[in-house]
Amino acid sequence: NVPSDGIGGDMTFFDDFSGIAADRYIFAALAGSVFNVANLALCKGIAMLGLALAFPLCIGTAMVLGTVLSYVLKPSGNPLLLFIGVFVAFCAVCAAAVMHYFKEQQQSAAREVSLADNVSKEPLSGEGEPSSFRVAGDSGTASEPSMTRKLVVCIVGGILMSLWNPLVVLATNDPGLSPYGEFVFYSAAVTVTSLFLVPLIIAFPLEGGQGDSPGAVLSKWSSTPCVCHVYSFLGAVVWTFGTLFNAIAGNSKKLSSAESYAIGQCAGVAAIFWGIFLFAEFKGTDMKVKGLIVLVLVLYVVAIAFITMAS
Repeated sequence: NVPSDGIGGDMTFFDDFSGIAADRYIFAALAGSVFNVANLALCKGIAMLGLALAFPLCIGTAMVLGTVLSYVLKPSGNPLLLFIGVFVAFCAVCAAAVMHYFKEQQQSAAREVSLADNVSKEPLSGEGEPSSFRVAGDSGTASEPSMTRKLVVCIVGGILMSLWNPLVVLATNDPGLSPYGEFVFYSAAVTVTSLFLVPLIIAFPLEGGQGDSPGAVLSKWSSTPCVCHVYSFLGAVVWTFGTLFNAIAGNSKKLSSAESYAIGQCAGVAAIFWGIFLFAEFKGTDMKVKGLIVLVLVLYVVAIAFITMAS
């Protein structure tokens, strides 16, 4: 037996699907499909921008739009406190974008200085050019994606990410699916759409450039250390429980769906800490960038506090 509403009232798993309108199943499946596309954009954004910046940009955008849409569909709590929190979260997104701009400028300048120092120390080749210039020119390395492309991928991912929770609200609105029933169709949609999205994103990468063939991707996958696959699996398990718990909380009598969704976006704060302390993404930046990091963190914490008080 499972709780029918995330709080109490026992019913069997299959009872959850009896007497439910067909559009509730469609909304749940659409929520999973939209989330999957958005999550792929987020993963690509992280690869291009780094965890500490892509996550706040994408999730921050999703937090603002998703909370507003969820509240419109199912109003609850103090709207003033809720939307103050959403506004502060939007300020955090803007601060993260400015932080990225300065970070990229400073690290790009540092790379140019380092390259110039290395070239000046190299002996000239027979043709009078530093050998590193010839090697770089012959390698055919793809150019770095532009800053505009990086930001667009993250923001579009955030807009798409903002739609999955409103679709969940539509799937669970009375008379609708329980959080558990909704999650079955949500997860099934994620699995099925992955079979089409992954090959598509491999052939046409969001960062631009030439795509990889299925054979090359399979070769890379099989040669990847087993521990990396284990980490991927554990990440999926953590995401599964986190998403399910978020849906249960949004269907409880303590929090509305909009409030539960907004609080769940505090993952952006954790991601910034991972990027700073584990991956050293801000190494070599000046105090201006470090000050913006602190500002982004403070704004996120304040936003989450207001949203929590709104309940």
